Amino acid sequence: MTTYIKIANAKFGTVKKVISYLKQFYHEQFSPVLFFSIMIFSATGVYFNYFHPFLEAKSDELAWNNFIFLYYFLLYAIPFIGSFLLQALITGKLEHLSEPKFWFLVIFALSIFTIRSCSHIYGQFIYELVQKERLDIYWYRVIQTIFRMLIILIPITAYWFFTDRKNQPLYGFTLKNYDTRPYLIMLLVMVPLIAWASFQSDFLGTYPRGGELPGLTFGHQPDHKFFVLYEFLYGIDFIFIEFFFRGFLILAFAAIAGPSVILPMASFYVFIHFGKPLGETISSFFGGTLLGIIAYYSRSIAGGIIVHMGIAWMMEIGALLSKLYK
Repeated sequence: MTTYIKIANAKFGTVKKVISYLKQFYHEQFSPVLFFSIMIFSATGVYFNYFHPFLEAKSDELAWNNFIFLYYFLLYAIPFIGSFLLQALITGKLEHLSEPKFWFLVIFALSIFTIRSCSHIYGQFIYELVQKERLDIYWYRVIQTIFRMLIILIPITAYWFFTDRKNQPLYGFTLKNYDTRPYLIMLLVMVPLIAWASFQSDFLGTYPRGGELPGLTFGHQPDHKFFVLYEFLYGIDFIFIEFFFRGFLILAFAAIAGPSVILPMASFYVFIHFGKPLGETISSFFGGTLLGIIAYYSRSIAGGIIVHMGIAWMMEIGALLSKLYK
């Protein structure tokens, strides 16, 4: 009995630690006016993207010229810089806005994710390298996924090496203050929501990402190994999304902006979901905020990686099963 009580207390203790992060954020940073202002600001962008999709229509026309870089840069700058400015206006805290390093990091971060989003610009070059009969498009998708990871990993790691390696581990890549159990609970909470989403038309129009790869047929057993490789890389890519948003944007900015970076990061995170199901985009604000709070106070992104990868793979499995057995 004593052993059971100790185990139960340990499990509850890890959940309490996450709750303590939320309480700390509430006391240090939370303001209803600020939170709802940035939420409404983000929701306005969502509204225009989903119900007046001018930018989405124009993005295809601009895809093969240099304006696509400006388009994505502005698309991400609006929520990220806009939220910082709105926050400063509401709170009156302007100190970090006068720091040259702050603006360098803002431009650096926006540039990295803009280049990542424009990786399809290099598609023709990659396509010519990987022509493999009927699997040519497949290998293009695989290499493009790896390329997107490197776009985030290399410049941020270089920045950390020259500026922050003596101050902290590589932006959240640490198991200190980490325990798996709270994040498994989060995944369990998501199971019924994903199961419900798996029957929605907009969800099935987007997922599974690996279920309709050109040149492959899921029912063709020799193709299964290609699907498994793609789905594996698809999940691994979320490590780098977490590294960028909850690692770099939170922990590199923390020394300058403190917890003030969490809500602008969440707003930025919403805008990268444009084109995905509306429910997923809306929930990304709350999920991004929660994971940002945990990353800021724990200084680890390990839990966020577990949640992000777990949800991504569960969505793939849910959509695939729905299509196979409908």
